[in-house]
Amino acid sequence: MTQQLEQTSQAQAAPAPDADALGALIGSYDKGFPHAFGIWFAAALSFGVGLFVLWLSVQNHSATAHPGDVYALYAVGLIAVAVGAVLGLLIRRLVAAQPAYDVFEHGIRTRNRAGEQTALYSDIEDMFSFNSRAMAFRISPRTPWVFLGYSPAQLAVLSELHGKHMAQRASTLFQQVMDGKTVLFRYFQNTSWLTRNMLMNAPTSELTLNKQQLTIGDKRIAIDRIDGIHISAWTGKKTIMAKDGTVFQTMSMNAVLSFDVLHLVLSTLQIVQPPQPGP
Repeated sequence: MTQQLEQTSQAQAAPAPDADALGALIGSYDKGFPHAFGIWFAAALSFGVGLFVLWLSVQNHSATAHPGDVYALYAVGLIAVAVGAVLGLLIRRLVAAQPAYDVFEHGIRTRNRAGEQTALYSDIEDMFSFNSRAMAFRISPRTPWVFLGYSPAQLAVLSELHGKHMAQRASTLFQQVMDGKTVLFRYFQNTSWLTRNMLMNAPTSELTLNKQQLTIGDKRIAIDRIDGIHISAWTGKKTIMAKDGTVFQTMSMNAVLSFDVLHLVLSTLQIVQPPQPGP
């Protein structure tokens, strides 16, 4: 009889926490886009130049002016106005797609076109991060991805958000593991999705961890046999090594969602649990 794993990462969104549970406000960020100002400026400049050229084209011209030159001037004006309008619509769409968000001591509140969403860090199952900064998250697979801004002004708070999620989520999962439960993480087998749309739709596989072992697919390794996780920026890989020098698993750098949470839980388990005697 197959034993059913008790998975603590249920595919349900956690209830919205109240204001007291969120703790102190760290920072608020409105909708923004890293290159928004430059694109707005280009759109306004193109639109303004186009209007000026159109104005020139309808002025009284000397009898010697060639009609083709006047028509060309008119066409240039129309094209410049159209380019400015298209750029303006594009940047408006890009800005609208960015969430406004409030970062708290224990959670985050976001507001975007899909509505408002509030979550405690300890409840967020999947965090996609890059260079130790939170880039996107979802509370569970049944909730939408929330993509965070990446303007220079936001880099510090994204790093802090990433660190708080790692510490608070890891604390929750570690306690569940110590209570005898099995916790679940998700990972991408194919990491060629490096675009926003692919991230939203890419399927994930499951990785589980309990007090005795780590399981990835059909491979298992005892916790006390894990030597460590080697991270190579050169190859863009993360490798789980066994103490006998063999490679247990190699994955792309950003394949595992909430990887730093997994790493912290695993490292803490190795510290608090003495190695098991061999057979």
